[in-house]
Amino acid sequence: MKENKTPFRPPCAECGGKCCEYIAIEIGKPSTKTDYDNIRWYLAHKDVHVFVDHNRKWHVEFRTPCENLTADKKCTIYENRPRICSRHGIGEQECEFFASPYLLYISSPGQFEEYLLKKGIDWRFKNQDARRRRQ
Repeated sequence: MKENKTPFRPPCAECGGKCCEYIAIEIGKPSTKTDYDNIRWYLAHKDVHVFVDHNRKWHVEFRTPCENLTADKKCTIYENRPRICSRHGIGEQECEFFASPYLLYISSPGQFEEYLLKKGIDWRFKNQDARRRRQ
């Protein structure tokens, strides 16, 4: 007996193209004071976030919608869209319609500093400590 399986298709029309609302660039897992300071700087900017995905990879995210979306979230260049668009969210695990792509989502320098504190990470440069004591 043949099993009729329909191929998985991300329900883009139903979710409104959540993956088209931002771009994310992979960054290395932070491990130095300079890395931590750079992330604090990223997060000091409007609509910039940092997240860890389910593969434990770190990313900086820029919340900026694709300019090829119509008001009703349809892609105006669908047939000629960049390859990264056609490959994004191919499986259920990767599609944001089904589940959050984030293990960790950080929206502000303060939130990141709390995360580092909870992890017991010494992230401050010595001159930062001295400046804070003087204030």
